Amino acid sequence: MTKEVKNTLLMTCFALIFGLILGLVHEVTAGPIAFQKEKSLKEAYSAVMPDAVDFSDMEITEEDAAEIIGDEYNAAVTSVFEGLDASGETVGYVINVVSHGGYGGDIGFSMGVLEDGSIKGISITSINETPGLGMRAQSDPTWLPQFYGQSADTKFTLGENINSITSATFTSRCVTRGVNAGMAYYNSELGGGE
Repeated sequence: MTKEVKNTLLMTCFALIFGLILGLVHEVTAGPIAFQKEKSLKEAYSAVMPDAVDFSDMEITEEDAAEIIGDEYNAAVTSVFEGLDASGETVGYVINVVSHGGYGGDIGFSMGVLEDGSIKGISITSINETPGLGMRAQSDPTWLPQFYGQSADTKFTLGENINSITSATFTSRCVTRGVNAGMAYYNSELGGGE
């Protein structure tokens, strides 16, 4: 057996062993990772719809949502959950949105919309903006609350009824477009404040 064949067999054995180890690690960690992700989302849902004790998936498709809201907002409604109180009555909806075009990429968030069409809360679930600038969308105590309490027919516009985060125009515009997309979906499919 030549040296090249021995080395090839040895490398193949190493690849198989490490592949099996990697597969085992994936199997062991997949469950806890999925559990943690689900827990984080439920916490976000509870943050934006605190009166709800349970959330029921309304099972929409992104394609249907895209058809409803169109291309105007450069954002996608990815899922919608009905917020239910202890007696099973609907208190509002959690609309999950991914808005494209932030400075660091897409921004994902959950927004709570009450039965009357007013925005109860917004919780950013994924963001990769510039620290100290765009990341303030998540931590600035005055920025997201600008949207709260607004009615279903409000069209949010930077510089008019929404102030931009200082030095973070891309982030501000991205989130604002996403909120408008979520409200367009609400108005079309969930009652529009009626």
